[in-house]
Amino acid sequence: MQLESMMLQEVKNDVITPSGRVKIHIRCRNCGEVFILRGVKDSRGHVETGFRRCLCDNDRDFDIEPVG
Repeated sequence: MQLESMMLQEVKNDVITPSGRVKIHIRCRNCGEVFILRGVKDSRGHVETGFRRCLCDNDRDFDIEPVG
């Protein structure tokens, strides 16, 4: 897999901070590790967080949802 940042598509009912950032909850389906990150929403509705992989080296299998 290419080293691309994870993107959440079509974020709805999101909580956007004054800086234009969105909080995202990411849970690894392999080890259960949880990450809460802030990302920037682009014009297409995708959220870029910069997240690449879990501590267990998983880079594909995640539950990703907006916090709010």
